[in-house]
Amino acid sequence: MPIDFYLETFGCSLNMADSDMITSRLIKLGYHRVSSPDSADLIVVNTCGVKEPTEDRVIHRLTELSSHNVPLIITGCLPKISFDRIVSAAPGFSAILGPQAIDTLGSVAERVLAGERNIVHLDSDSLSKLRYFEGPPDSVICTVPICEGCLGNCAYCAVKFARGKVRSYSISEIKSVVKRCTHLGYREIRLTSQDAGVYGADTGSSLIELLKDLDSIEGEHIFRLGMFNPDLVLGIIDDLLDVMDSKHFFKFFHAPLQSGSDRILRLMRRRYTTDVWLSIINVIRNRFPDATISTDIIVGFPGESDDDFQQTIEIIRRTRPQIVNISKYGDRPKTAASCSTEKIDTHTKKERSRSLSKLVHEISAEHNASWIGQEVPAIVTDKAPKGGFLARTCTYKPVIIHDDVSIGKWIKVSIISAGPTHITGRAIL
Repeated sequence: MPIDFYLETFGCSLNMADSDMITSRLIKLGYHRVSSPDSADLIVVNTCGVKEPTEDRVIHRLTELSSHNVPLIITGCLPKISFDRIVSAAPGFSAILGPQAIDTLGSVAERVLAGERNIVHLDSDSLSKLRYFEGPPDSVICTVPICEGCLGNCAYCAVKFARGKVRSYSISEIKSVVKRCTHLGYREIRLTSQDAGVYGADTGSSLIELLKDLDSIEGEHIFRLGMFNPDLVLGIIDDLLDVMDSKHFFKFFHAPLQSGSDRILRLMRRRYTTDVWLSIINVIRNRFPDATISTDIIVGFPGESDDDFQQTIEIIRRTRPQIVNISKYGDRPKTAASCSTEKIDTHTKKERSRSLSKLVHEISAEHNASWIGQEVPAIVTDKAPKGGFLARTCTYKPVIIHDDVSIGKWIKVSIISAGPTHITGRAIL
């Protein structure tokens, strides 16, 4: 009888890619994935600890899953961030592993199924986990990790404790994985990492070299490059845009700002100024005027004054990025910011978040309205959550289509309506 395992994932695209590799690792052992913990012989939870609300959800879920009286393996970032809290939530755990222990997961799974409990292995495997990479079934979207770890020391971030120093996968290994993905029919390939700008810092290769090699792979696929910090691409931005001029790349750029105040950026230990961020955005828009710009903002960082926050409002109002991911600051364990004596009260953080969200909502509605009447190519990537299909333009703009179209195919779309959160199109057949 095959072993049935249930896997639950929290967190970022890097965690999602890890879960694809966890699944592949267990399937290679002859295990079978099931969709409910109620029918599982083994439960695996791939955790996240980037924000306190996410950690709270994970801890609550671990408490629930502990009641199933089934071996429980806990992995991902949270074990290296809040180990004691995990143990309190699931004292009968079978194993707790670090995020780079997917190879070790195989032997650990066999041990816990044989009855062992309270195994702890937080060390990283020496071999590349990419050899277990398999894309998700029944999808044309896959997420390929290019590296993990970072070069920063941000005052608010605990993920650095989990992912550690930069570990780049070799260009040849990434290229082999991507080739396999394209042959299997994956069309949207997301190149993910904590920071794409650090790729190759540990190996002597470079992000530009990687992207050029990947661009040489023929097919109808298209890459979405993940987040990069502004300071790490400042010296290569022209070369980066040259290679991303290819039809194989969405014109999508995720460059976090975090604050419009240089004073707060220094307190955050971010390694750039607002002028550096602005210069990157200006170069991108000069080259690709219609590119999608995505950024991140933290409101209520310790010490943030009303004036600091207004500087954030002004830079967002002036640059009008299409996507702004807003987070209210929350303490993370063992970080420098968590020790600050200048914490912002909850009410003020909520008010600032609402104010910025209102502006972002207005900008999004304006951007979306500007699409009406355009006819653009788009690739159909998925079913839409509320009916119809989801397609992506060359700038990664999501378009809802209610025509009968085929997932994975490029089509021409006429944009017929727009709202604050999405645009709707009609397939031109």
